[in-house]
Amino acid sequence: MKLFVVIGLQRTGTTLLSSMLGRHPEINMLFESVSKDSLKLIGKKWNGNKLLAHRQIRQTQRASKFGYFINRFVNFDFKPKNRHHLIRPFPTSIMSVEDYKKLGAIFITIERDKKSSVSSMKKRAGQSEKQASYEWEKGMKIINNLKAEGAYSLTFVDLVNHPEQILKEICDFLEIDFLKERMLEGPKYNFVYPQDTIVKKEA
Repeated sequence: MKLFVVIGLQRTGTTLLSSMLGRHPEINMLFESVSKDSLKLIGKKWNGNKLLAHRQIRQTQRASKFGYFINRFVNFDFKPKNRHHLIRPFPTSIMSVEDYKKLGAIFITIERDKKSSVSSMKKRAGQSEKQASYEWEKGMKIINNLKAEGAYSLTFVDLVNHPEQILKEICDFLEIDFLKERMLEGPKYNFVYPQDTIVKKEA
């Protein structure tokens, strides 16, 4: 079993990218699993997971019962069913970036310019300008560390404007065949924001 992790920030294309990668028959693709589920999958060459930098996964810090309590407390979340937390003082993944590295995982990072990211986080996630900017800066530190260490890195604009080229490069990075038609159908299987075609963006 080989392991990879897609890491980005909120509203930067992580779900779209993961939807396309998950179409490949040699990839088990998980959606924001904060447990160790990615280590338990069998039957395919790659087990993949996608996580949000800083918000879910951090460089060395892991989730804990104390952190879980603090996350709920600062968001006034006292109902049995958790709601979306605008503020995350502590990560939710029980595995850190360093933990994944120790297991031999490789990383794919995706990013978007600060202005577009913060604007989308405010509009779609309901965060304040201050909180969105803080998460972007903290998350980008993790992403930049991974880029410096050899992660395959792309931008949201790259993905939506040149999906075929990007997916082929990622398949080369994972040493699997590029299945053009199947993988480019990924947007239809994006259960968060399904769409028939990818909408291109200006650089």
